[in-house]
Amino acid sequence: MLSFVLPIFAVILTGYLFARTRVIDKAGTRLLNDYVLFVALPALLFIAVARADPSELRQWDFMGATLIGIAVAFLAGIAAIRATGVRWPSASIPAMAASYGTTGYMGVPLVIAVLGAPAAVPAAIATILHNIPVIIAVILAHDLFAQRNGGGGGGGLTAIGGALKTTLTNPLTVAVVAGAIVSFSGLTLPDSVARFADFLGAAAGPSALFALGLGLAQLDAAKLRDVARVFAILPLIAIKVLLQPLVTLLAGLYLFGMELRDLWFVCAVVMAAQPIGAGVFVFAAKYDYFEDETTIAIIASLLVTLITLPLLLAWLVVG
Repeated sequence: MLSFVLPIFAVILTGYLFARTRVIDKAGTRLLNDYVLFVALPALLFIAVARADPSELRQWDFMGATLIGIAVAFLAGIAAIRATGVRWPSASIPAMAASYGTTGYMGVPLVIAVLGAPAAVPAAIATILHNIPVIIAVILAHDLFAQRNGGGGGGGLTAIGGALKTTLTNPLTVAVVAGAIVSFSGLTLPDSVARFADFLGAAAGPSALFALGLGLAQLDAAKLRDVARVFAILPLIAIKVLLQPLVTLLAGLYLFGMELRDLWFVCAVVMAAQPIGAGVFVFAAKYDYFEDETTIAIIASLLVTLITLPLLLAWLVVG
């Protein structure tokens, strides 16, 4: 198992060391991130879903277990931060940290590297499931609260519309939806289009992991020495990397009767066990709350998963 997992983390380390030994500014890192987000990863997800049999896209057990894990983690995150006196809607940002993982940048290449090309379809669906509900919840929490307190807006429908627009125009969502349309319609992609998507998609995994290393090198690791803030985010990290995959695992096995070594089951649990996603920082900055804590949480959760993910994969795949 280590022979599969170590090269993945080695690519992240390579990106980190490259950024530490070269003059790489945030603009350069952003350019590579944009390439992954808007070009390579959408190509990979699109072609994987487009080639899938429609029956593969009706994995309700997989979807149910995944969504239950997300919901429990989000609610647990709210409970953990509310216990410290944080009120709504600010509590939605820590709750997002507790339930929103690095599924695209790390989860997709990880499961494909370990489980092979067939894992691309469940990885694609899991990426969307881990993005849409949480992002919508955070946007609605802040928009509806602002409207209730005289912050303008056109009411609840406007807030819902804005949240849906943000999530449904995400390039990863667009790619999966487009691939699903091709799959369900029975259309045959021209060879040139399929090869084009394959060519771009082949670069998604290494590029995403390398970009993750670049970003990690530019985070302020000194903040990890802020003991008070570290203790504030420890419950959120535990919820994200331990509780969420545990709930997903139990829901899959006991609520939906999934099999322990089943590809879809393994993908559901591994995608739930990803570290806190960098997207949380985007919303923390947008709503000007929990920014430093989010930075610490992203770094710390990634370090934790360097241990937990190999152990989880060794148990799930090897037994």
